[in-house]
Amino acid sequence: MLKKSLTTLLLFSTLSSLAVVLPTFAGPADGGIGWGAKVENLNLTPEQRQNLQAVRQRYQSQMEQTRAQLRTAKDELRRLMASNASDEEIRAKHAQVQQLQQKLATLRFESMLATRKILTPEQRQALAERMQNRQGQRRLER
Repeated sequence: MLKKSLTTLLLFSTLSSLAVVLPTFAGPADGGIGWGAKVENLNLTPEQRQNLQAVRQRYQSQMEQTRAQLRTAKDELRRLMASNASDEEIRAKHAQVQQLQQKLATLRFESMLATRKILTPEQRQALAERMQNRQGQRRLER
C-alpha cells in the first residue's frame, strides 16, 4: 500500500512538471527544439508522436495568448506600483494577474492530462524519472 502511494505521489509530482516538457514537443519548424532527450528514448509509436503533437497544437495558442496577457498585466502592475495609482487600482490589477496565472496553470494541467492519456504507464514512469533527474540538475545549477 505504501509503495503504491509513493509511486502515485511520484507520478503526480512528475506529471505536474510535464507542462515544462510539452513545449519541447514542437519541431524546429514550429519554433521548438524538437523532442529532446526527455522523450527521445520513450519508444513512442508514430501514433503517439502524432497525438502528442496534436495536444501541443491544441493548447499552444491558448497558452501563448495567456502568457502575453500575463506579461502585459504584470508590466501594468509594475507601472501602477511606481505611480500615484490608488490602492484599489493596484489591487484590481493584482487580481487580474492572479486570474491569468490561474488560467495558465489550468491550461498546463489540462495539457498534462491529455498527454498522460497518450503515454503508457511505463512511458509515464520513465518520463517521471527523467523529469526528477532534470529537477535535481536544476537545483545543482542554482
